[in-house]
Amino acid sequence: MMVTYSIQVICFQAIFMAAYYLLLRKETFFTYNRIYLLVTLCISFVVPFLKIPFLQTSTSAISLRTLLPEIIIGTPEVANDISKAGVETTQAFDIPLLLIYITGIIISLIILSIKIYKISKLYTYRKKGEKVVEIPNSNVAFALFNHIFIGANIDALSRKQILNHEHIHLKQKHTWDLVLLEILRVVMWFNPLVYIFQNQLSVIHEYLADQKAIHTTTKKVYYEELLNASFGSKNISFTNTFFNHSLIKKRIIMLQKSKSKKTALIKYTFFIPLLLAMLLYVSCSEDNTSLVSEEQSIEQQIEELRARISNRDNITQEEYDKFVEFSKEVIDKTTSVKKVYTSNTDESKELLMTKEVVLDSDGNVPFAVIDEVPVFPGCESLATNEERKECMSQRISKFVNRNFNTGLGKELNLTDVNRIFVSFEIDKNGLITNLRSRSPHPDLGNEAERVIKLLPKMLPGKQDGKPVNVLYALPITFKIAE
Repeated sequence: MMVTYSIQVICFQAIFMAAYYLLLRKETFFTYNRIYLLVTLCISFVVPFLKIPFLQTSTSAISLRTLLPEIIIGTPEVANDISKAGVETTQAFDIPLLLIYITGIIISLIILSIKIYKISKLYTYRKKGEKVVEIPNSNVAFALFNHIFIGANIDALSRKQILNHEHIHLKQKHTWDLVLLEILRVVMWFNPLVYIFQNQLSVIHEYLADQKAIHTTTKKVYYEELLNASFGSKNISFTNTFFNHSLIKKRIIMLQKSKSKKTALIKYTFFIPLLLAMLLYVSCSEDNTSLVSEEQSIEQQIEELRARISNRDNITQEEYDKFVEFSKEVIDKTTSVKKVYTSNTDESKELLMTKEVVLDSDGNVPFAVIDEVPVFPGCESLATNEERKECMSQRISKFVNRNFNTGLGKELNLTDVNRIFVSFEIDKNGLITNLRSRSPHPDLGNEAERVIKLLPKMLPGKQDGKPVNVLYALPITFKIAE
């Protein structure tokens, strides 16, 4: 889960930064650029958690599908390899990832602590009540929070220009931007985009300070001051350093640049469709494993509730009332279950025990509440839903293994493990309908659909004695033999 989240954050930040480089970096709207970088940086951490309700509703049917066991296609050796790989992944891969992440945080904290220690030593030169701290035998010059640190070796004329420049950093509270980035560098030390955002914000800070400071002198004098600046001071990543050799040229070029036209402000509106596209992605892209786990959990909870409520004599009235309240929460999660709640516990019990449901617009019923599941040919003699479901799973697995064209691997030059996710319905007539697939290669998805279409006609599922549609999902793992 955290890996998926981190990947999404990095991808979103990369998109925002690409838009900045292409559209905004050369504009002179420095304040807007600062806001853009800070907002997009922060919002990229939030977007993965945001969902658009109407999009979730339109795709929520996936969570009502019954998940069939994963089918592994290939030789027995291949199947064993995949099974072993799964065990190794859970037992030997997840833990090192966590250890690596924690180790990275520890190293990042050590580096940050060294920076803080170096700065704290400079505070020993601070005199009470003074915001300008003079460092003896030094050419250093930078702003940090409410103080300006400046070397005693800097000449008087340069000192005046530098103090004016650094005061602007203090007034606009640029240090807080960089502190935020330092924290993110610790938490997401593996994310290269955090370092890029920090670098770009530092550049914007200098542009903003230059833009204000140039009004107190002539451009010629200011250019000369920048060019004659000493480059001996060390740059600390969360300070606004005046003497930064790599930035001097950029600052002079930007000072000479004509102000951007107001019509260029329209470029910032491009942020809106970018954000909407991201929201669309996170709303429609659901992790199949989590959806299936949630659905199975709901099924289990409902069955446990039915079993315990049916033996009401074995529980206290207080426990029974709690079950009824909990049942409402469970039913809320399953959108196809009829939402009829009353204060009468007997009516609530009746709702659970009879599994009363309403069908969606397509007549689909979730497996969690269906009376009779569809029956695969040859499984008719089995009495319970669970037995029939297990029988169906085994028959479909054999059928897919027998009919899937494993030669596609070589034909398509595929390698390693390829996972296909197929969804379908068994309709009121027992036929396969509404067949869809998702796979790393279109031909694999087409082949999976072809095989599922060949499945024999089944006895349809029933609710209240009437045939209904039942939704299914089938994961297929196809490993290419080396």
